[in-house]
Amino acid sequence: MTTYAYKAKHGPETTVEGDLEADSSAAALQALDRMGYSPIWVREKVVSGKRRRRLGWEGRPLRARDITVFTRQLASLTRSGVPILRALHTILDQTENRRMQKVVDRLEQTIRDGSMLSGAMSRFPALFPPLYLDMVRAGESAGVLDVTLTRLSDAREKEEDLRRKVQSAMAYPLLVLVVGALTVFVLLSFFLPKIVVLFKDFQHLPLPTRILIGTSNFFSSYWYWILLLLALSMVVGRRLTTGERGRALLDAVVLRLPLVRRFVVHVEIARFARTLSLLIDAGVAIDKALELSANTLGNTLLRDEVEAVRVGTVQKGAALSEGLKRAPHFPSFVANMTAVGEEAGRLDESLLEVAVFYEKEVDQQARVATSLIEPLLILGVGAIVGFIVAAMLLPIFELGTGLR
Repeated sequence: MTTYAYKAKHGPETTVEGDLEADSSAAALQALDRMGYSPIWVREKVVSGKRRRRLGWEGRPLRARDITVFTRQLASLTRSGVPILRALHTILDQTENRRMQKVVDRLEQTIRDGSMLSGAMSRFPALFPPLYLDMVRAGESAGVLDVTLTRLSDAREKEEDLRRKVQSAMAYPLLVLVVGALTVFVLLSFFLPKIVVLFKDFQHLPLPTRILIGTSNFFSSYWYWILLLLALSMVVGRRLTTGERGRALLDAVVLRLPLVRRFVVHVEIARFARTLSLLIDAGVAIDKALELSANTLGNTLLRDEVEAVRVGTVQKGAALSEGLKRAPHFPSFVANMTAVGEEAGRLDESLLEVAVFYEKEVDQQARVATSLIEPLLILGVGAIVGFIVAAMLLPIFELGTGLR
């Protein structure tokens, strides 16, 4: 993050100046807007003719877990009746991470200068996203900051737990796939060419052996081109998927894959329902809550569906459940539970039940997928290695049979 100096109008007559931390000038302008300021100018701060080094962590972002732990500590202290400044000072003394110490120190200094906690956090938009800030603002306005921080830390921990389940479901299969592919590549490119020379005097080689020799010759002759093509494909794929159109295309493909689609949709619904429940419970307006909840979705198609629901129903005064019923990728269970919550006046509780249900579904699906994919990948890699061994041994077996 970079330090930006700014000058802005606060009301018709008041002009304020100061510094804030942001990833870019655009992020700094957004932070000023959230603080209720009208920017006059924003420029990167310069010290002694050189660009100032990035604050504290020197450009390396803090982990999401660090912010979750900070939120939990702050919630515990404020719930115990500790004033916010003393709570921040206590966290500063207890924190061993020097990068986090600098953030907490800046928060404490900003609050001492007269800002609210949400205003101080808005100076770090990369660490405290809009959803986080709106939750804190709602807690400050209602006088229940401790309750809001507790729910926020609970939600972040659930989100991290869900993310770990997804990652663990993918980690081992990917490891087996990568190690298997690397093993086969090394065998074909470097080891087999030294062995197949033993068969150069053979008149009639079995078909599997001829296939193996041809493949090995190709890999040994062009292995560097294969690696270069693979690297270029990864770079191009990354560029395409980081762009808006490429990302939308990839998300559309993912939602068409029979087995993957169900898993992705359930992960996204669990995240969406828990976030929306948290925001509604904090008193955030349903329109704003839907906008913030949609931004937490990783799949652009599902994000667009939620935005369409917000514009087509909520902004027009219709029920949220009616819009979810028309959303193609949202199961009827979500819409029905939402309708029950709306009728009972407990929408946040119904959405929380939806989140818990789909989190359990994701956990079960991850376990089943892992238990099925792992042996299939091992069998696949074993089959390839077995083919290589069989292709190498067949000529020897035929030679032994001929000698008899």
